Amino acid sequence: MKLNIDLGNCVKVFSKNSSCTNCADICPENAINYIENIPQVLPNCTDCGLCLGVCPTETISLKDFDILEFVFGFLEIEDSIVKCQSNVPCAGVFHVEHLVSLALLKEQQIELECCELCHQESIKKVKEVNFFLQKLKSDKQISVNLAKPQEEKEEQPNNRRDFLKNFSLKGAIKSKIEFEKEVEEQEVKTLSSQDSANIRKKELPNKRKLLYMALKRVGKVIEFELIEEENLSFISQKSINQACDNCSMCYRVCPTGALQSDKRGSKIEFDALSCVKCRLCHDVCEPDAINLESFNTKSLFEPKIEELIKFDVIRCNDCGNFFTYQGGEPTCHRCKLEEEEAKELWGIQ
Repeated sequence: MKLNIDLGNCVKVFSKNSSCTNCADICPENAINYIENIPQVLPNCTDCGLCLGVCPTETISLKDFDILEFVFGFLEIEDSIVKCQSNVPCAGVFHVEHLVSLALLKEQQIELECCELCHQESIKKVKEVNFFLQKLKSDKQISVNLAKPQEEKEEQPNNRRDFLKNFSLKGAIKSKIEFEKEVEEQEVKTLSSQDSANIRKKELPNKRKLLYMALKRVGKVIEFELIEEENLSFISQKSINQACDNCSMCYRVCPTGALQSDKRGSKIEFDALSCVKCRLCHDVCEPDAINLESFNTKSLFEPKIEELIKFDVIRCNDCGNFFTYQGGEPTCHRCKLEEEEAKELWGIQ
């Protein structure tokens, strides 16, 4: 199996409240499921790569295919056709952002020749890509076609020497190693200490870094446009209403640091250019205070950190820690709770 999952980047692992099931939903073989929110790849996985193209945080990769290496190599050649099972395993491995970047960076117009497996999904992606390119005032467009089926080659049976080789001592050792490797890959994945460390990194995925570079090719855009949030799958603009109780969960779980605060927790800021629209902040927000807004393309060319909401933060009289003050006694919620528990313990009303 060539499919690799970096659990430290998976939004399902970030929070049990995550509603993201993109990889499982797109899998044509139903080869991905979740055990305690940790994605597991089943033995019937065919390594088609469709799950790569829908993951917001680049959690999934193929061991023998690096998308960035392909992009930079593809930009150096004259060929402008991306063809399934030819120069790529499947066109489905590309995220919308990859395709936008390829279109902006490539001199020629790009054509996708897709297999039946990814054809419909690629049509959907290309529609969004071309729409987005128009909003960027770019004349680039991507076309998508169904590739002609390749003639299947008959598998040649192993000759007698190859057959007997499998029973040699060297062959037996090799077979045992391969078997053990296969068993190891099928074991239930659990979080390692490295995965836990990666969760705290809050790094931008490579596809967003690539988009940064590609946007420089567009040049200065004088006229910006608003794009309705439902028309973009990979980036967003947000607002926060007064229902927010400053619980801090949204910016704590944000995998890219698009949502952030200061040391005192006195505000919540947002960097639209770092948002990958994984929706994790919405999933963990109990008062449902985070809203998606129309996206302004100005954010791509004149990025800035926007303050979404500000809080009155003071020190607690009891513990001295900062907390969000909402009137009444200047005592934080934790100290109030401890006082109530103590009264209950001693039977004090």
